[in-house]
Amino acid sequence: MTKMIFSPGPVFLSGRAAVSLLRRQKRHNTGVFEELLQGNLERECVEEVCDLEEARETFEDDEQTLNICVWTSTDGNQCKPNPCLNQGSCKDNLGSFTCTCLHGFTGIKSLAKRCDVNNGDCMHFCETMGNSGAACSCATGYKLLDDGSCKPEGTASGFFFSSNSKPFHRIVGGEAVTSGEIPWQVALILRSSGELFCGGSILSQSWVITAAHCLVEIEEEFIVRIGEYNILIQEDTEQDFEVLEKHVNPLYDADESLYNHDIALLHLKTPITFSTTVRPICIGPQAFTEALITTSSPATVSGWGRMRYMGATSNTLQKVEIPVVDRTDCTHSSSTKISHSMFCAGYNNVAKDACQGDSGGPHANRIHDTWFLTGIVSWGEECAKDGKYGVYTRVSLYYNWINQVTGLDKTGL
Repeated sequence: MTKMIFSPGPVFLSGRAAVSLLRRQKRHNTGVFEELLQGNLERECVEEVCDLEEARETFEDDEQTLNICVWTSTDGNQCKPNPCLNQGSCKDNLGSFTCTCLHGFTGIKSLAKRCDVNNGDCMHFCETMGNSGAACSCATGYKLLDDGSCKPEGTASGFFFSSNSKPFHRIVGGEAVTSGEIPWQVALILRSSGELFCGGSILSQSWVITAAHCLVEIEEEFIVRIGEYNILIQEDTEQDFEVLEKHVNPLYDADESLYNHDIALLHLKTPITFSTTVRPICIGPQAFTEALITTSSPATVSGWGRMRYMGATSNTLQKVEIPVVDRTDCTHSSSTKISHSMFCAGYNNVAKDACQGDSGGPHANRIHDTWFLTGIVSWGEECAKDGKYGVYTRVSLYYNWINQVTGLDKTGL
């Protein structure tokens, strides 16, 4: 049997009531092109995904825009779960996040620092610390800051104040420096004649570095002069020092090769007085120094040597900027063996080079306004000859030996 169910009221609504029930609320993003409408918060930040651009169309004011977008944003908490690695702390931003990293880590997600990437964000030295990322350190006389930079303190090594120079033909094809521009430059002077025969560099108040062949070729006594600029004029900046000890690298054998392992240290009897025009140059660990030769090329070479092959020497201190040379090009250019302890720098067909009398002097590279000794002027086939380069002692190989002899890594003196 079929059952019938009857409603107590009318089944059908009136036309007006039915239309009222079915009518859909009109949205603010319909009707005409949005670009023609006045800014509306409902359209910009509710009917659409809220972002700064949409909200800005409504308020036309930066402060109100930021306030309302933070309130209406649906981007959620970017820090849940924590995207920062290696125990980095996360700060939630609108549509993004910021990581605060522990020491040794860097980047948007606190990844481990790597010394082979931007030098680990270190201004000077970077040391890999395994899973702990990388650690920064500074050269003697510098203080390490939290951001990895190095701040000079007192008479910091590798730092000078003057950078002005004027064109002048020198070493070969270089320019004259101003007094004190290369404050680590040393002149080795024969006691009997006053002749300058080699150069060198100040490492500390008590130590000077030079080429070993300079000491082998000269049998008579000599003095170490610092603060020299014009060798013909007494300028009241010069200081002369007696040598207490000579330390030639134990691998050097002049009978086998006059220039292989061409490096020596001079221990002074009395300490040097540092000033704005007299200060030491920095030395760095092997990997750091090796990288510096190429990444901070060209280097600066300085001395009072001959201004051309077999020509006259210069009365004033000179410098020249020269690039490092690819090792293959270096070895192919030389009629003499280029050992692992050597590297080439200079130009193939440009008259810029070190020359006789510059031996022992500095080959220096700069990074972040700090100068590091990367080479020692050693030898070459003539001077600035086409197809030939200057050859330099590779200082990076002797970093441990230098520290062992001088104690620089322990005392800085």
